[in-house]
Amino acid sequence: MNPVTVPGPGGAPTWMPAWARGHGEYAVRELFTRTYGGEPDGVWSAPGRVLIIGEHLDYNAGRTLATATPHRLYVAARVRSDRRLRAVEGQADELPGPQGMWEADMDHLRPGETPGWPLYIAAALWALQERGYDGPGLDIAATSCIPVGGGLAGWAALEAATVMAADALWGLALGSTEEGRTELAQTCFEAQRDFIGSPFGGTDQHTSLRCREGEAISLDFSSPPPTAERFDLPFREYGLGLLVVRTADIYPMADPVFLQRQRECDAAARALGVRWVGQVTDQPDAHDRIAALEDPTLRKRARHIVSEIERVAAVEQELAGTGPAHDRFTAIGLHLYRSHASLETLFEVSTPALNRAVDAAYAAGALGARMFGAGRGGSCLALVRRIEAERTAERIRETLLSAGDPEPSFALV
Repeated sequence: MNPVTVPGPGGAPTWMPAWARGHGEYAVRELFTRTYGGEPDGVWSAPGRVLIIGEHLDYNAGRTLATATPHRLYVAARVRSDRRLRAVEGQADELPGPQGMWEADMDHLRPGETPGWPLYIAAALWALQERGYDGPGLDIAATSCIPVGGGLAGWAALEAATVMAADALWGLALGSTEEGRTELAQTCFEAQRDFIGSPFGGTDQHTSLRCREGEAISLDFSSPPPTAERFDLPFREYGLGLLVVRTADIYPMADPVFLQRQRECDAAARALGVRWVGQVTDQPDAHDRIAALEDPTLRKRARHIVSEIERVAAVEQELAGTGPAHDRFTAIGLHLYRSHASLETLFEVSTPALNRAVDAAYAAGALGARMFGAGRGGSCLALVRRIEAERTAERIRETLLSAGDPEPSFALV
């Protein structure tokens, strides 16, 4: 999805505001009516996500801790009397794929045959059919305020909103229960894996469909589908927020370095005698076994996975704790900084721009900061006092621009 940005006056930071729900619903209804005529049968939406901590753990049988963003993707849809699927995207001129309406036959959706943005709609509906759910054709319109390239999982939100629309219009009755939403989220993950061919591990889809407003959701990927544990996210009530920094250093969806990291993690697991690296975490000699790995690269990758799992558990403990709030939030911030250091030095997926953004956040007094997402571009987040968010954004912007980086943009979650 392309970013909706509000430039600051006189060279001030550029912000990526979230739409009010009513605005998003109006925008997608208007797009639907303009494209197809008449009213849709309904409107559904799904949020983006911010991964607080737990990078690269979902496909290593670890735990991830994420929260939903106020930025959402909206889908309006209407049932057809045949098996045709038609779709239009409000930001199509900014996205890969067709510029106008896209059409397909619901009975002939095939992996590898759908270009650009329609791929995610087709994949979601294909995966529902693969799981035995089916219904008539659909007319779909989608639009979003989730910024592209910011690591906020806009494509997963498109999948999530699409299956929610199909769930309602096909009468599946899955979206009203936790078990049913888990089924829909796993369907979206299988769409991403089997139809799109993207190797991400499922955090995005499960967060978008299962995380409730004002909470952090911890997902345990030791066995599919991931089980969830929920934590109140009290940052706002204590005057804190997560400052998202889009560095404009956009990474490709199928980054070969990311694919290489997956292969390295698989090799490290085999060397450790387990299916996934995360499975050694509960063993008392986990760190000794990793230190004994002969290959230094596999050693680094496994060290990141195990130490990141430990950091997720530590942050969860602080969120659930009853100690002084300042102490708990300071400890969370320290884990964020350590997570970034691990991603930079052990997993080697950070970039100079992300490193500069994290360093600038530290210099501005952020409690913690780290890159998030697969790496190799995208965004970082900083745990900041909300009253200092503007000043922190200014410091980060000045640092990036002075180094010759593109203009960043910001959001406060």
